[in-house]
Amino acid sequence: MFSNPKIGDSVNDDSIMFNELSDEIQQRLLSFAGVSHPSDKFWDVLPVAYIYQTKAHMTQIELDDEALLQLGVI
Repeated sequence: MFSNPKIGDSVNDDSIMFNELSDEIQQRLLSFAGVSHPSDKFWDVLPVAYIYQTKAHMTQIELDDEALLQLGVI
């Protein structure tokens, strides 16, 4: 779906960007928010969640779950 760079490649290591989430979670968030593109919620330029550990030590599932929790999806 949208680009999914290597975990930890974003500018700020304390934030989770939309494009760092798995394709499944990206689609789930778009559906939950009722939008068709990340830019509709400014997720193309703003973080979807913040973390308090180094992303390089997190798995994809941990990144996805943290974003879902902070956005109130789960």
